[in-house]
Amino acid sequence: YEKIATTNVDYEEVIREKYFNSTEGTKIREDLVTTLLFGEIISKEGNLTQNVRVSAGGSNGFSNIRNQESNFEERTAIALNLLKAKPVKGGAYNCILNPNLAGVFTHEAFGHFSEADIIETLPAMREKMKIGNKLGNEILDIVDNALIPDQLGFYKYDDEGVEVRPVQLMKNGVLTGRLHSRRTAAEFGEQISGHCVAEDFCYPPIIRMGTIFIKPGKSSFEELLNMLGDGLYILDAKGGQTAGENFTFGAQYGYVIRNGKVGEMIRDINILGNLYQTLKNIVAVGNDLVLSKRGGCGKGQMNIRSCNGSPHILVNNIVIGGL
Repeated sequence: YEKIATTNVDYEEVIREKYFNSTEGTKIREDLVTTLLFGEIISKEGNLTQNVRVSAGGSNGFSNIRNQESNFEERTAIALNLLKAKPVKGGAYNCILNPNLAGVFTHEAFGHFSEADIIETLPAMREKMKIGNKLGNEILDIVDNALIPDQLGFYKYDDEGVEVRPVQLMKNGVLTGRLHSRRTAAEFGEQISGHCVAEDFCYPPIIRMGTIFIKPGKSSFEELLNMLGDGLYILDAKGGQTAGENFTFGAQYGYVIRNGKVGEMIRDINILGNLYQTLKNIVAVGNDLVLSKRGGCGKGQMNIRSCNGSPHILVNNIVIGGL
């Protein structure tokens, strides 16, 4: 491809044998394997450069990284099409977020506040994240489940020797659960969850997500488009940061939607928002849940493999930074 300036691909394979012995008499051995293929495709025309990320992986060996040619070809086409796309115009839009972007929002903006050690010393945040508080619309259910097979966030026992359990973090828009270590479960007076994990033996375990995701709703993608009418369809996370309850995420690309029909591609998309307002603005959830088989998370100078997922979601009044 003439306009593809650079490509790079990395392969990562990690095989771990975890042993846990405690004075309680617990003896656990858990073997974990993760494979990950990830890279970047950079297109260039004149002074304009665009980059698109590509990845595949899981915890089930080589099966997840074989036969990825079509995946790379699809991402290459997106990188080339972005050279012809126009920058998005800044403003407030009703938007459909694709599963990748919605999953990253769920992990970064909401998920970390579900980790008990994040909020335990923040009285205002602890009050906002109180079990029983209604944070979103009734259509919104969020779960963390580290027991889902073939996810990078898969494990059966945490590094305190606790058997992990799925946690319903939000049900019908109401906060119903939290991720805990032994210590924080005792402090909060809540059920222990088995989410205290270390990168390796060099670090003390801290509370981490496994696979966090928005549960599927009832709407098809076509129904979401019809409900949206006019707005934006935004795809794939591209970096971002959070500052308390506020967040900024980049998106790799998007499309203008008019009368429920997908129009021209747009680029240079940044999403700005507040967690609690955004949760209330999620007005429809798709029936097409996609769990990412790649991903990671940094916290407390530790990096672990964890995953997220979501169906397509329709969100009203998203602030888009652009020209």
